[in-house]
Amino acid sequence: MNFADNWARFFVVITFLTFGEAQIIGGIVSNLIAFGLFLGAIGYFALTGKMAEMFGWKNKK
Repeated sequence: MNFADNWARFFVVITFLTFGEAQIIGGIVSNLIAFGLFLGAIGYFALTGKMAEMFGWKNKK
């Protein structure tokens, strides 16, 4: 067994321990949706506020 095989096994074990016991509907999915909304809000305010003017993405008026 080589180095890559060891890391692949390690990744599989950690993934199973992390997500194997989780409740899919009540835990992971809702957290991913909330995280996506959070990133969307950051992106919206970054593209429409002072940051957009600073980088020239929005015309100064």
